[in-house]
Amino acid sequence: MPATALARLLLLKGFMGKLIPWSFQALRSGEQIQIPSFTNIAAANAAGVTAAKFPRRIIYLTAGGTGSVTCLAVSDGTNWKQVAIGVNAI
Repeated sequence: MPATALARLLLLKGFMGKLIPWSFQALRSGEQIQIPSFTNIAAANAAGVTAAKFPRRIIYLTAGGTGSVTCLAVSDGTNWKQVAIGVNAI
């Protein structure tokens, strides 16, 4: 199969004639993004979700932040970086 034919199979005709990759179709249809949730980094590592194995991954930690508060963690390819969840948005 020629590369152009394969490329067309992997793309969906989208908004205003622009080609939209199939990987974005779920987002275009309004589907929610589900972020994996763990108690803390140790639980994520025990489940096989390590920073080295999943670079640029975002996970939700229910008790992983400073003072055992909820936070997000982002992998930089070596370590998990904590992202604090602040006060309520207005």
